[in-house]
Amino acid sequence: MFLVYKDVFGIDHDDCHIVQTRHEFNRIFIIENSVGSRFTCIKDGAPLEKKMSGHWKYAKASDAPKNYAVPYKAQKR
Repeated sequence: MFLVYKDVFGIDHDDCHIVQTRHEFNRIFIIENSVGSRFTCIKDGAPLEKKMSGHWKYAKASDAPKNYAVPYKAQKR
């Protein structure tokens, strides 16, 4: 059974694993799918920084870049 991760644009991704990074991030983590595409996700209960006025929120899926969730080799150019 796979977990479903939600990226910063609110798009659900399944069949992914968490990427181990050199440094630990307080508010985000990175996932990678089976074809090597990586996505940034917001951690649950992401802590506030001193200069932040509110919690992080998901962006709209419509704001994602063109071909955001399309594997590189499958993209039309």
